[in-house]
Amino acid sequence: MAETFVLRYPTAAADEAEWLVVDARGARVSEVGRGTLAAAAAAQGAHRLVVLVPGTEVSIAAPVLPARRGTLARLVAFALEEQLATEIDAMHFAVGRQDADGRVPTVAVERERLAAWLAALGAVGLTPAAVYADALAVPANPAHVVLVLDGARLAVRRPGALPLVLEADPLGAALEVAGIGPGPGEEPAGEQHLMVYAAADDWAARQAEIEALRDRVATLKVQVLAEGVLPLYAATAVTEPPISLLQGEFLPRQGLAGQWARWRVPAALAAGFVLLHLATLGVDWWRLRGEEARVDQALRAAAGEALPGAGNLARQPNLRLLVESRVRRVRAAANEGLLGTLGVLAGAVAAAPGTQLQSLSYRGGTTDLTLDAPDVAALDRVQQAARGSGFDAQLQGANQREQRYEGRLQLKGPGS
Repeated sequence: MAETFVLRYPTAAADEAEWLVVDARGARVSEVGRGTLAAAAAAQGAHRLVVLVPGTEVSIAAPVLPARRGTLARLVAFALEEQLATEIDAMHFAVGRQDADGRVPTVAVERERLAAWLAALGAVGLTPAAVYADALAVPANPAHVVLVLDGARLAVRRPGALPLVLEADPLGAALEVAGIGPGPGEEPAGEQHLMVYAAADDWAARQAEIEALRDRVATLKVQVLAEGVLPLYAATAVTEPPISLLQGEFLPRQGLAGQWARWRVPAALAAGFVLLHLATLGVDWWRLRGEEARVDQALRAAAGEALPGAGNLARQPNLRLLVESRVRRVRAAANEGLLGTLGVLAGAVAAAPGTQLQSLSYRGGTTDLTLDAPDVAALDRVQQAARGSGFDAQLQGANQREQRYEGRLQLKGPGS
């Protein structure tokens, strides 16, 4: 049965790497090892290598895109452009399979950071077959909200959703942001079923806070991991492989040099075919050059009608840049003005069923709202949904009125 060497990359320069060998069913066949990357390389042997990198260093999202064939990476990049703090040209996007609703699970990481990880691994002779964000190795559970307490981090995965990684200190605030249990003074959230995994040291430090959830949720199950979270993550990574970061320019290409003799004759035949194909393309190029001139002329005529006031389009060096500039201005007007704010607000209120808008005031890119909500958690969900759309959302107060809460929320658009 094939075995896999699962290596957890150090989360910080002072931390140690961790590794473990598991079989195809995710069962452990070795003890957890800890040490430098060089020590991990010495322990790998001939096993296939899978690397888990810190989930805090990546962005996980699932944008909705129109169904299409071929690569989705470029479309995903544009869809997430406004949600990322880094320029998309500096980011590497790894995508999963698009679901029936058009959602494309995506992991984004800075290209230089991924290259640095791979360089550090390669320096000690480690060549991974796959690289996963450790947050995506949090096991999914169709009936429970899964919490993994991992040192200073809390990973949360709801049924059918992508994981969320939060700072675990203070734990109460992290649980509130994640929508776990009701807030102080609220009725128990009887519909929530929690499954908590925690390393032994973390459980010892946080046991009282976790146990306090029993009266606030329907059920609470706890599993203490004597050797840390790596065995849990390793089992998921092998049995339910998530999205690997090794796509596109980072796709593994090792092994070709050693098989060159085997592929020499097919390569020569392919080279002959390519030369013949290039000759054919040369003929087509001369023919298409004339077509291109006619298309350019038609394009300028169409741009003259679509962009009144743009001046002499024949002197424009790049029509595409001119059109993109006009589109950006229109997009900014739609996304950052009152229209964009109303669109974000509609989506945010929809994320908190039972919440109603009482009043709205907009001035200079700032919107002041008064909301009527069933509980404080609903107000927090509206705030988090607005932030997820790139808005600065601040809850400025909440007052209880009978069985409901009145909250004051202020929104500021991305350009405000």
